[in-house]
Amino acid sequence: LRRSARTRPPSSSPSSSVKGEKTKAEKGIKSGKKASKKQKTSSKISVQDENAECDEQQTLDDDDDEKETVKRVPKRPMKDSEEEDAPVAKKVKKTVKKKTAKKKKEDDDDDNSTTTTRKGKKDPVTAVAAKEKPKAKRSAKAADHQRLTERDNLTRLWNPDDHKDSYNFKICSWNVAGLRALLRTPERLPELVNKHNIDVLCLQETKLQESHVDDPKLKIREVLVKEGYESYYSCSTAKKGYSGTAVYVKRRGVKGQKKQPTLDAFFTKNNNNNNNNKKDTTEDEDAPPAEEVPVDVKHLIPVGVSYKMGFESHDNEGRLITVDFPQFSLTNLYVPNSGQKLERLDYRTEKWDKDLLAFMQQHEKTRGVPVMWLGDLNVAHTNLEVWNDGAKHLAKQAGVTQQERDSFQAQLDSGYVDAFRKLHPQAKGWYSYWSQRAGNREPNKGLRLDYFICSPSLFDQSKDVVVRDSYMLHDIIGSDHCPVVLELEIKK
Repeated sequence: LRRSARTRPPSSSPSSSVKGEKTKAEKGIKSGKKASKKQKTSSKISVQDENAECDEQQTLDDDDDEKETVKRVPKRPMKDSEEEDAPVAKKVKKTVKKKTAKKKKEDDDDDNSTTTTRKGKKDPVTAVAAKEKPKAKRSAKAADHQRLTERDNLTRLWNPDDHKDSYNFKICSWNVAGLRALLRTPERLPELVNKHNIDVLCLQETKLQESHVDDPKLKIREVLVKEGYESYYSCSTAKKGYSGTAVYVKRRGVKGQKKQPTLDAFFTKNNNNNNNNKKDTTEDEDAPPAEEVPVDVKHLIPVGVSYKMGFESHDNEGRLITVDFPQFSLTNLYVPNSGQKLERLDYRTEKWDKDLLAFMQQHEKTRGVPVMWLGDLNVAHTNLEVWNDGAKHLAKQAGVTQQERDSFQAQLDSGYVDAFRKLHPQAKGWYSYWSQRAGNREPNKGLRLDYFICSPSLFDQSKDVVVRDSYMLHDIIGSDHCPVVLELEIKK
């Protein structure tokens, strides 16, 4: 008995627990009003938390299928009636909103011909149809302007082999957008002149200064010398690295022939339009062996070169070189661009274009032979010269404004002829310029900005010099322009 009494655990009798609770109560009374307030606050918070947890659980249970975001109930303790009605009211309200939104979505989906699952995934078949429908709308907008990107096939208009008594004289024009940059691929120009047997090569936008031409490091003077060409350069003095033109003429080896005029002979400070009288009397020791041609070779040798139009406002930008041959004259041009904001539009249309026309008319009258001007004329004359003619932004784009087109048309109305369009009146997709920034060359989204404008007598079949063909060498790269070619038949 003594052992069991020692090992038996102390009993937790109801009387002892009552005593403990009384002791705690007595301590609570002694702590005063402060303890009573804390107890009431804590009990109130616990009731609120219990109500909130019950409400959240009820809301989650009710809206589990709907997957709606749960909003917490007000923090104030709710009455018994509110606790019973609030979750039901919430559920009804959310269900109504959900059904309204779902119905609206289904109506939209019906309009778009697509079905959407509860998770927001579209049915694969209808999703494809939904993607194709907006494309149809975009193509409808694109139909507001033309899209001429397919290049027509052009056939040769004449075969020089069928004209044994004539010489096929080829003139090539190319805006190189910087000659020094082009010469980083030194074989580019030699391959061009050799492959196509070019007699005169005219370059625009060379961006050379006079110091560049004679710089021994740049070797500009040596360009096409080995290929047998004489070179002529006109550089801008108004602005460095700007504009500029160059002409290369094939030398002809004739016994006793005087050396062809060079830049030193003509490109002087007081150079003017009357350079025809300036000739170099030294013999051409570097002339290549005489080439057998069916015509008098003297018809293929320039008799004069000039670098000015005769208008002081135009002659300081290096935009013009005129080469006079015995039977015709050609002027290599780089016509001023009107600018991104059309700041030079008035200068271009009201001064340059009119002064150029007056110069060409006077030069033709003075020499008494046909003339042509060629190069980058910075205008897309008709809708066939622009891949997207009719697009709204073109009305304010340099080269396509109505003022520039009208000014160019005025030159043609004075009696001159666009050679390419004369020979290929309906040819589509034949452009000479593509924006490199937009990557437009491969899809052939271009403009025709490079021309040969000729006296109408050059199309007279009875004359000694006749225009036979004109085309673009669109496969030759190196610039944002491509070379364009004119073929003349020079008869015996």
